[in-house]
Order: sequence, then structure tokens, then C-alpha cells
Amino acid sequence: MVEKLCLHTTVRKANVKTVTLNCRDCDIGNSTIFDEICRSNIFKILQTEHGVDQLILNHAFVKIFKDEALEILKNLTHFIENIDIYNDLEFPTGDLEKCKKCTRIRCEEIQTIIESSKTNPVKTLLNLEKIQKRKKSLDTKCNECERKYNDIIAEMVSKAEFKQYIVEKNIDSDSFYTNCIRPYVRPSFIDSYIQLEPPPDAVFMESYEVKRKGGRPINISLYVLRTRPEKLYFVIPPEYDLPRRELYLLENVRSHLSRHRPKDASFMDAETARDYFQHFGKQVITGFVKEHHFDIGVDRIEYLADIFARYTAGFGILEDILLDSRIQDIYVNAPVANNPLHLVVEGEEYTSNVYLSVGDIDALASRFRTLSGRAFSEASPVLDMDLASYHTRVAAISNPLTPHGVAFAFRKHRQKPWTLAHFIANKMISPEAAGFLSFLIDGQASLLVAGSRGADKTSLLSALILEIPQRFRILTIEDTAEIPVEILQRYGYKMQSLITKSISSGLGSTEVNPTDALRTALRLGESVLIIGEVRGVEAKVLFEAMRVGAAGNLIMGTIHGSTTRDVYERVVYDIGVPATSFKAVDSVVITAPIRTEGGIERKRRVVQISEITKTGWTTNPDSDSIFQDMMTYNTEKDELISTDLLDMGQSELIGSIARKWGITVEKALRNIKLRTDIKQTIVNYGKQNKELLEAPVNRDANNAFWMFIEESKMRSGEVDYNIVRRKWMEWFKEYAGRKVA
Repeated sequence: MVEKLCLHTTVRKANVKTVTLNCRDCDIGNSTIFDEICRSNIFKILQTEHGVDQLILNHAFVKIFKDEALEILKNLTHFIENIDIYNDLEFPTGDLEKCKKCTRIRCEEIQTIIESSKTNPVKTLLNLEKIQKRKKSLDTKCNECERKYNDIIAEMVSKAEFKQYIVEKNIDSDSFYTNCIRPYVRPSFIDSYIQLEPPPDAVFMESYEVKRKGGRPINISLYVLRTRPEKLYFVIPPEYDLPRRELYLLENVRSHLSRHRPKDASFMDAETARDYFQHFGKQVITGFVKEHHFDIGVDRIEYLADIFARYTAGFGILEDILLDSRIQDIYVNAPVANNPLHLVVEGEEYTSNVYLSVGDIDALASRFRTLSGRAFSEASPVLDMDLASYHTRVAAISNPLTPHGVAFAFRKHRQKPWTLAHFIANKMISPEAAGFLSFLIDGQASLLVAGSRGADKTSLLSALILEIPQRFRILTIEDTAEIPVEILQRYGYKMQSLITKSISSGLGSTEVNPTDALRTALRLGESVLIIGEVRGVEAKVLFEAMRVGAAGNLIMGTIHGSTTRDVYERVVYDIGVPATSFKAVDSVVITAPIRTEGGIERKRRVVQISEITKTGWTTNPDSDSIFQDMMTYNTEKDELISTDLLDMGQSELIGSIARKWGITVEKALRNIKLRTDIKQTIVNYGKQNKELLEAPVNRDANNAFWMFIEESKMRSGEVDYNIVRRKWMEWFKEYAGRKVA
């Protein structure tokens, strides 16, 4: 056994005592808790260093032990110290001839226990427990000595404070070190930490791969935790598994960068910085490989240069998580040292094994400030911006709003637009609701989509845009781009986006405020108007324009509110829109995250579709009397159910659209029924080919429906819905077949 302690330094900063072991110059251990030599040295250091808050093993992979992991190491150290007290113990012995032999055996056994505890205290405890279970001697004269010896063994077992962490039966020491002492790990050239093992209470659910740019895919594992109502998102990026030589190589590149003096300013351009650092990394790596005669190919050099650029000019480990299409939200809570990334995966909240560093946070804040062109400081502690390349909205806060450092919220949007077919497939809405909403939009009804944060209001709004006939021009007004305008333009939708001043922008911002943007939109000609979020004084302009019929063909927007009453009170009392102007809204759609029977899982559902009555209004109407439910959510069936107003055609709104179209209410209901069947048919085919749920198919299906409607009117002077149904079904069967082929 090596007596000399590992080289280490002790630093106290901000009341945090950190002991760092210099494992780089060590040639006898492997810088891991699994190595007996390393373990023994860690215990010896903890015996001499008291009040340690962090223990760091500085190697190619830097390992940090703190919190529970460090507490367990301290408990193991205390156990070793307490066991050592029994070194000079005198054992009770009887007068029998064999007593001397028994005493010698027991002394040797205790000595073995004491020595083994110095390198493997967990195994020592397990051996002590085995001794306790040994069968008693048949010789009754030995009972007293055995009892006294077993009392000593029981005393030694009682010294094991770490025993509380052994929750599994038949656990061995290696499993304990793996599952219970989980350090935070990072490659030496990266500041972000992860934990390499899930906690012992994690139960595996599923795993899947996420494709990444320029490298092998990342494996994601999802777990449910047995001891608390929480789930775990577990990821180990490939760079956390690089060979030691390549880790030191990238560390050398990073060191070289700190001494580098750029010949031009291209590295300062947010758009080209990534390419600059990719090129720089490739040059330095190539030179280093040639100098040291490493056997590394061109493709591998490109791969390493991409990693370097990602963690220098990119978003580091966040890039990989942003590429996961199943993730909707990423939360970085302050202080980052205490909080892993918190994620929302397909509507479910997850903790993770990923921890960002203070350096990561500072770099992200600087990068977002540059990319957005907006202030972000103590004077302007809130930043809203859009990461278009990742279809993500970013909200950031800093001091003095949050006293513990910068925090971020990333709201991801689907890379392809949502469609009503998607929402039917995941049961957010019913086919009947989709058909009804499609009818309302075609009938130019004004809609508000309401719900709490994270209820998928904007996603549903984007899907509803696809129900607008392509012949119409569409104007969108948002403070941060969330509606996928560019993609919809590529699909042939005639869209113009207006970006307004963010609510978090400072006084010196040159951005256009929402009220002026809305007035401008109303002057840009007759168009469908989409409001990203109705929330400020500009709503007064909007509702007045709707009331006098100056707003154009159709208006849709989102608003915060969990019920129709909430929506009315927010618009009338909070924003200050006159009650009589509110009736310009035709329908309100409420979305909400549902927790079935109070469980931890949440599912997003449309829970209410109501119309606004147009008669019997006063200057201060009862907010409950002005809404009539068309569809309501049945919690037992997990389904949106039609009311008699819709089923029997008693809706004022359906009647109003029928009159505008010059048709009977019965025909309007048949129109809704056909749209319902069309949506359901698309979803049925989509079970075999998910591409049939996407926006281009939705566009083509709607266009075919409208063309068959027009064709039927031209032939017989009115629409024959049976013929339209038959033709559309034949068309879609052939269309879907081409998509499969």
C-alpha cells in the first residue's frame, strides 16, 4: 500500500472549501473511486482535511464529489476511523484449551477487517454482516465468548453511517460505488458536468436516439424514480467518452486559443464565429497530430474540430438537447451549481443528469445578447429572443430580478408545423373538434385560443393557420417569432410577419411597439390577422377594429386564461377593452394540461370550445351568460364531447356562417361532418405513414376538398356532399399510395 498521500491543494472561496487532487501526475492510480489506491488516498485526505465542501479529481475527466456523494465518502472515512479503534482490543477468553486458538483466529479476523476497511469499507461492512449470520458453536461452553465477540462485531456494524444508502438486497461493493457515489463528470476542456450513472432508485422506461450534426447519434434514456414522483432524462454525449489522448488534444487546442491573436475580426461575427472556430480547431489539431505523430485520420480531426467549435462558439451540450424533437421546454435555474437542467419531454416534466457551469451561463448570456442585439444587464434584466435555427424561443433573467445568477427558459417549437391531424393522433382534440374548428376558420369566425403557459396555445394556433384557404393573405404580429412563417411560405401560404417590441425591451429600443404595429397591419390591406398573443393596450385597437369590421377576413390569436370567464375578465377588466367590443370575438378555445386522477403525468387537451352570444348584451354583462359551450371535455372518457348546440344545429355561430354562405344549417352540419371524416381519414392513414400527418398533406387535403366543393357547385348549382365525400376519399387513397411509394 502506498503511504504517500496524493498531491492535492486546498482552496476556500466564498465559504466553500475545495480539495483538488492532482491526478494528472499520478502513475499508480486510475483517478476513480473504483481504484483501491485512489480510494485509500481519498479516505486518508478526508481524515486530514475537515469541513470539505467539494472534492475534485483533476484528470482527463474531471470528477467532482459534493452533496450526497461527498457525504457518503465522509461517512466511509468515519467508518474507517471508528473501525481502527478496535486495533488494540483485548478479546475475552475462557479457560478451555481451544480458547487460545479461538482468540487468535478472532484477533486475525479483526485485523483483516481493519486493514480491508482502509481500501474497501463497503466490502468490510458486508463481511461484518456475514460474520453476524454465522452459526453458533454447538459447544455451550463457547456461548459466552461468542456472545461477547458478536457484540463487538455489532458495535463495528453500528459505526457504518453509510448503511442507510444500501437499499438493495445482495448488493456488492462495486455496485455501491457505482450507484451511490455518483460524481459530477466533465472532460477537461468542457465546463458542463453530467452524472455518468442514473441514481439507484431509477427504473428504466425507454431509450431512443437523437441524430446530431456531423457525428454519431446520441442515446437518450428515460427513467422513472421510485422514491419520488419524478422522471429522469439521462444523456451521455459522445465527447464524454473520448479517449484520454483526444481529451488532452482538445484541451491543448483550448489552451492555444487563449494565447491566439486573430488576424481578422470574423470571429466576432455571430453568424460566422462557428465556422471560424471550426477552422481554427482543425488547424491546431492537425498541427498537433503531425508534431506528435498521432494516428488520427482526417474524418476524426473534423469530428474533434466540430466538438471544439460547439463548445467554443456554439451552445455546448445544450445543442444536443435542443436537437431532441421530443423536448418542448428546457429550464436552466439559478444557481446552476445546485440545479440540473429541467426538461419537459412530450408534456411530461423531467429532471436530468446535466449541470451547466457558471462559465457556461456567462457564455450563453453573452452569445444571446450578441445574437438578439438587445440589452441584457442589471439595467435590463430580462431578455426575449428567438433561436431560429433551433426553432426555439429564449427567455432570460438576471440580477436584480434573480439574486442567484442568470436563468434561462427555452421553449422549443416543432421543426415542422403542427397540424390538426397531429393533435387528433395524440388526443389533444377529437376529430369532431378539428372538423368544427376547420369550418369556423373557413367561415371567417374570429377565434381566441386560451390556456395557461405550456398548454400548447401557439402550437394549436399554428395548426389552425393551415385551415385558412391559400388564396388569402395572412399577416402575423408577434414580439418573438414563434409561428413558423418561413416554412408556411415555402408551402405556398401568402404570409407577412411583423415583429414588435418585446415586453422585456428597454426604453432605448428602436423596435416598433405592438400598438403601432397593429395599426400598420390594419392599413396593409384586407388580410387574415394572426396575433401571437393578445395581452396589452394594443388589444383595444384590435377589438375596436373587429367591432367596426375593419380588421379584415379573419382574426385569430392566443391569450392567457384557463376558462372562458378568465378570458373575458382579462380582456375587459385587465386590458380595458369595452365589454360591447368583446362580442366581436366569435369563439374561444380553451386548452389545458390535464393530470388524470391527480397523477404526475400531464397530457394537453382542448377542454372547451365556446361561442359568444351576439344578443342581449349590456354595458356590463354577466361573463358566464355570454358564452355558450359547443364542446366540453369529459374527464372519464378523456374526450371532447359535442353539446346539443352543435349536434342539433342550435348554434348562433353556425347559423351566422350558414347565412353568409347562403346554405341551410343542415348543410352546414353536413359540411362539418365531412371535414370531421376527412381529418379522421388522414389520421387513420397516418398510423402507417406519419408523413401523412404533416402540413403539406394537410394543405393538399384541404385544397382537394375545396376544389371538389367548387366542382360540385358548378355542375349542379349546389354542393352534393355525398359526391364530394366519394371523390375526396378516392383522391386521398391514391394520394396516400403515392406517398408510400
